[in-house]
Amino acid sequence: MSDGGAPVPAPLRVALCDHLAGGDPDANLTALRTWIHRARDAGAALLATPECALTGYPPAIADWRFDACRTADHEDALAAAAARAGIGLLLGTVGPLDDGLANEALWCGAVAEPARYRKRALTPADRAWFRSGSRPVVVAHRGWRLGIAICFDVRSGPVWRDLAAADAVLCAAHMAGPDADPGTKATVVPMFFAVRAAELASPVALANTAAADRCLRSAAWDARGLRIAEGDGLVVADLVHRGALDPWYRAVRAVNLPG
Repeated sequence: MSDGGAPVPAPLRVALCDHLAGGDPDANLTALRTWIHRARDAGAALLATPECALTGYPPAIADWRFDACRTADHEDALAAAAARAGIGLLLGTVGPLDDGLANEALWCGAVAEPARYRKRALTPADRAWFRSGSRPVVVAHRGWRLGIAICFDVRSGPVWRDLAAADAVLCAAHMAGPDADPGTKATVVPMFFAVRAAELASPVALANTAAADRCLRSAAWDARGLRIAEGDGLVVADLVHRGALDPWYRAVRAVNLPG
């Protein structure tokens, strides 16, 4: 089958880890190396980590500190580890932006071209720590175009629609913390991911933290918006391109495309 005349890429096996990042970057580095090895052993084409997996998520860590040089060294080490493992790596991290910091996802490892995405839709807690990014990022991997998102981005229609060129979206998240109306996030947030996948007929893969107060586990949704994988630890999902589905889904996508 084809996607508007273009060849349909083979299914893409993705691995999603629920690494619980602490405030010690060295400990996070060691743990993330293990996740890379596990993803390789699972036959995945890439590993996605949670938001701020390397540095820890500042609002969740008392006395959080950022060391730009050490973070850059750790990023290089993990990129090299993923390259040796033969997989792509979507790494949640933090980096400098203007006179502040950005909540970032680094695309690296065995990839055609590294890229860095800066979270655009910031929560109120984020705004105490981070500056917002300004542009979408879509990367190429194993014949797929992959959009990159971070956590609260899923709640922003304009931010998500900027990823319309993607065949699938990878999302790093720290979806945890207080719920103003207990139980609401656990019900509503998975719906957001299902709708985002369905409206543009693009699978979505979410790597979420293992924090005790998280509102959902790591999971993946297919191009129809159906959840196809969910779990603790390392979740592995085979993403199927919309071009392999009934043409109806591509017709719905065309209606929903921006512009």
